[in-house]
Amino acid sequence: MLAYHAKPPAGVLATRLEETLFLRGATRARPRWTRRAVTLLELVAVVAILGIFAVVAVSRIGPGTLHNFGARADARRLAVDLLQARRRSIATGENHYLAFTVVGGKATSYTLYRRDAGGDVAVDSPHEFPANVVVATSHTDAEFTFEGAALAAYQLTLTGAEQTWRVDVVPVTGTVDVAQTAP
Repeated sequence: MLAYHAKPPAGVLATRLEETLFLRGATRARPRWTRRAVTLLELVAVVAILGIFAVVAVSRIGPGTLHNFGARADARRLAVDLLQARRRSIATGENHYLAFTVVGGKATSYTLYRRDAGGDVAVDSPHEFPANVVVATSHTDAEFTFEGAALAAYQLTLTGAEQTWRVDVVPVTGTVDVAQTAP
């Protein structure tokens, strides 16, 4: 034990350990290294947990729900293309129409055309419907006049795994409406 003859003032050194450290000139112990990053084991654990959550989520959603999203998206895309045909008819003063390719009573694709004196001209590339979406049309063509009016009342039905969407075109105004119908 170290001894010293001069006692420090009261309140400066409280314990014998502090006295010892004071005499030896020691400082508080410091860690050898500080943690700066995530370890590989921690990273692997987080990725594994996220993977488990993803598997559970996909199994709960199921393929039917994904097919329903596809039918809804196709119904909206079809409505936008019908509106594009109407707007092009008004802008150019020439009739535009969507021509549907029907195979076995189901529409498989459609293309936007412009009526021209020399023959019809394809304005856009063909759009395919997915195999898991069944599309029924009331007409093989959906045509708009230069005033934006539809030549007939068009009705298109898109059916997914569990949901059905209907796209209606009003003849006089050319308005396009998309609505979910009861299965």
